[in-house]
Amino acid sequence: MTVQTQRTLSTKLIVAYKGCIVLVLAIISILSFFSWKNYDRLAILAQDYLVDGEFTLSDWFLNTVLDIAPDGLRKIARVAGIYAIVMGMATIGFWYGKKWANILMLLMVSLPLPTEILNCWHHFSGKHLVILLLNIIVVMLLLKKVLTPAAESVSKLQESI
Repeated sequence: MTVQTQRTLSTKLIVAYKGCIVLVLAIISILSFFSWKNYDRLAILAQDYLVDGEFTLSDWFLNTVLDIAPDGLRKIARVAGIYAIVMGMATIGFWYGKKWANILMLLMVSLPLPTEILNCWHHFSGKHLVILLLNIIVVMLLLKKVLTPAAESVSKLQESI
């Protein structure tokens, strides 16, 4: 018989948000990997495809990928893949209430904040602002979740002394 754990709304929202991020990063990693491995074929496909003059999602994808060198695609595939795996592990651990996952999730969410702040500063848009604010809210919720048990254990220790 399994024990049902009631999760807070903030935990559900964080897991859903970071789960979507993991999915997007995994897709980027896989697409970059296949684009890197088949770079020459993509160039030929783009030449044949762009003759039609249609602007579609595949046209945009081909133009974007061909603007990146194969070595850059390899790096994107590796970094996005590693980040997706670690973030996925942190998200799953966070869902199951593991203490190590709270700290790892806090670290993984905090890492891109300086880049997001700079991106919002230099290329301000509503999209950048929403992403920055969402991640700041997640960091604050995670800090509360990590620091509350620590504060409780310190107060218990002080009471016992």
